[in-house]
Amino acid sequence: MEIDALKGLINTRKGFARSNRFEILVVPPAEAFEDTQEIRDLNILCDTTSLPGRQMQTFETNYTRQQVKVAQSFINEDVSFTFNLTNDMFIKRVFDKWTNMIIDRNTFKKNYDSAYKRDVGIFQNDINNKRIYGVKLINAFPISVQGVELNSSDGEIQKLTVEFTYEDFEELIIRPPED
Repeated sequence: MEIDALKGLINTRKGFARSNRFEILVVPPAEAFEDTQEIRDLNILCDTTSLPGRQMQTFETNYTRQQVKVAQSFINEDVSFTFNLTNDMFIKRVFDKWTNMIIDRNTFKKNYDSAYKRDVGIFQNDINNKRIYGVKLINAFPISVQGVELNSSDGEIQKLTVEFTYEDFEELIIRPPED
């Protein structure tokens, strides 16, 4: 009977979510890209990412006979994006320009937040590629552009991992797809 209950639950909930059904919307500052086609290409070439997590910060306080953890604040996890690189390395160039906008490499001056912070969207899609869940990373910016591995042995597709931080995230209201 438990198998039937599980099957019924999965059918009622429209199946299991699939990790390969996602899309992102990253729009770098205008100075970081050459044409709007690059924005579309950047989002298409994203190989992996994750929905953000949140960790509750607590402190311990003494009640009558025991210590109890009490919520104090929260920490949002940084989010990594891994991109497949093309031979023109445009994604690497976009993120090099973007990070150079944050702190100028020649003068070491920090730019205004409004110059480099951008909202970023991450969406979970169903098997028909309809959005079923989404989050917006508020005032996000890249804090780490990882090195690109080069080697003489495998000939695999090169990848670039970029880690973003952000002020907060909010869940986006997405209507469930109609049957």
